[in-house]
Amino acid sequence: MQLQLKTWTFVEDYLKTRTGIIIPIGSTEQHGPTGLIGTDALTAEMIGRGAGEKVGALVAPTISVGMAQHHLDFPGSVTLRPTTLIAVVRDTVVSLARHGFTRFFFVNGHGGNIATVTAAFSEIYAERSMERLSNQPSIKCALRNWWDGP
Repeated sequence: MQLQLKTWTFVEDYLKTRTGIIIPIGSTEQHGPTGLIGTDALTAEMIGRGAGEKVGALVAPTISVGMAQHHLDFPGSVTLRPTTLIAVVRDTVVSLARHGFTRFFFVNGHGGNIATVTAAFSEIYAERSMERLSNQPSIKCALRNWWDGP
């Protein structure tokens, strides 16, 4: 179930019974002379969509650009700075948390994202822990690399 293909009323109803969402994250960078530049993002998206269908979870739009500085010598590669990717992950989680999502499962398609996305989770947790007198439900973020298992 792709979030962008649903209505806000569908999402409102979904949140009455579950609060998890899958967020694919990849990269836009070279994969040799014959590999698609979007391989990492496309793979994470397809696996995320498959997992979402299997468990009945919503799947957020794919974060298609990641940490790819080491690929910039190859035309077509696009990268974000660590602070930018942290901000993108944070803003995505905080936006969805505002509506009632509390479980965020990131399906990662690019090894270069691991450290920065993990740092983003630390920033999110730190920010929420400092909210004074907050009665918001706790949130949990997890990152799984597609190549680590089924």
